[in-house]
Amino acid sequence: MAKKRDYYEVLGVSKNATEKELKRAYRKLAMKYHPDKFDGNKAEAEEKFKEINEAYSVLSDDSMRGKYDRFGHEGVNNSGFSSSMNMDDIFSSIFGSAFGGSRSGGFGGFDFGFGGGSRRQQRRGPTRGEDVVLQLNLTLEEAYEGVSKKIKMPFNKACSSCNGSRAEKGSSSSSCRTCGGRGIVEKQTRQGMFIQISQEPCGRCKGSGEIPDKLCKTCKGSGSMNKREEITVKIHPGMNEGEALKVPGKGRPSNNGGMPGDLILRISLKEHPYFVRDGNHVYKKLKVDYPTLVLGGNIQVDVIGGKGENRKEMLKVPSGTQYNDILTLRNKGMVRSIRGNTVKGDMRYVIEVDIPKKVGKAQKELLKQLREISK
Repeated sequence: MAKKRDYYEVLGVSKNATEKELKRAYRKLAMKYHPDKFDGNKAEAEEKFKEINEAYSVLSDDSMRGKYDRFGHEGVNNSGFSSSMNMDDIFSSIFGSAFGGSRSGGFGGFDFGFGGGSRRQQRRGPTRGEDVVLQLNLTLEEAYEGVSKKIKMPFNKACSSCNGSRAEKGSSSSSCRTCGGRGIVEKQTRQGMFIQISQEPCGRCKGSGEIPDKLCKTCKGSGSMNKREEITVKIHPGMNEGEALKVPGKGRPSNNGGMPGDLILRISLKEHPYFVRDGNHVYKKLKVDYPTLVLGGNIQVDVIGGKGENRKEMLKVPSGTQYNDILTLRNKGMVRSIRGNTVKGDMRYVIEVDIPKKVGKAQKELLKQLREISK
């Protein structure tokens, strides 16, 4: 199976492209590769046109674009996105329905293999619920040793009787008259001489495309219970800022009896009072007195660790250590498992000079003598 191209590359725009730039790029490419207008291989034009529309349908949607930027094609696919969207909807929303074809039969009668106008009359089957992305805040110590976290979902549980379908068990459903069984309705907004057409879930059928003949008695047809689920999630040791953990089946429930989406937890590390993480290494500023820097010696230092662990180690300070030198304790940083292998970082100490604000008379005399000898 051919590897999908990057959507930004398909449209020829940067990752920071604005909505206006995306629309301009799409207009140009859609006009060029429209199979009814392309002066060349029609099969090639059709594939190009599909690719262009797929890229634009994702990047023009803020939610889908965010998931694509974070997780790539996999994130979009896991969100229930399918490349089998109706190309007529996308193209007409940009150029208007008067361009070259009818609203019921595709572009000038050309069938792109996406179902054309006939797909509008098809009843939708159970659809997957949306993925949910939550930020999970951890202390550095929790990230070091791993932790179990209780998380309360930000939405109600699916009804236990109808599984979110809103229908009483054993009852049938009929196609929603409001949306014609599509689950989405179009909203037209006039902008000067153009009409902008957008789509949104049908409010009557809640995007399912079907109306139950008998509503579920347990949830009274809402599809959900007045209760939020609380789950326990295991965070593996060593997880870092920005990494994501997927919990399958714990996302938003489907609104018509399909599988729920996934829960994606984005790790965020709280600021530590004195440790700073860089990959698997951990840094700390360390003040050392002048005599130890000059003569050398061993000093006790803090290291990262978990509950119940010894978080003190001895660090050797070589004689002649300078300000801003970095001294290292090997394998005392973050620990994590990568493909079955244990990887350990280091503890690294950035040296600062500990200058006392007050000194006694005897210390002053010794410092004066040292200054005279050093001349």
